[in-house]
Amino acid sequence: MRIMGYFDDHFEPPAPFVRVVLKSESLGFSYPLGVHIDTGSSVTIVFDRDVELLGIDVEKLMRAERNVGGIGGMVDTYVIEDAELLFRTEDREIRAERLRLFVGKHDLARLSASESELIMRVPSLLGRDIIQKFRLVCDKGKGKVYLERRE
Repeated sequence: MRIMGYFDDHFEPPAPFVRVVLKSESLGFSYPLGVHIDTGSSVTIVFDRDVELLGIDVEKLMRAERNVGGIGGMVDTYVIEDAELLFRTEDREIRAERLRLFVGKHDLARLSASESELIMRVPSLLGRDIIQKFRLVCDKGKGKVYLERRE
């Protein structure tokens, strides 16, 4: 069982992504997203651009135990407890992964226009909490990115 990904050429060098449907019953949405496969991220997290697209009101979410930090510094972090990521396998089946999804929201009002623009380009991340359940193949030379169920 393989979940096929792709290289996004908007990044230099091109970055590995996979398409998912993010679902939350409590928030009432089911929305397709491309998420960056990031082995440097310990958790799967939705960032500002997708928070806005999904219409997530972070004030209605529970704060995470700690904020998440990365290259851009610390970010206010919230949790969606009933999240599900739906993946389509290469044989067209749906693979569902339930998770505690983190939501990172920057205070854009405190940033300059150029900083805000950069933050809004940051993709949501598929982290090791999900990646570790699979074997990850990322071979740019062969143009292959996929997650494969461990035997």
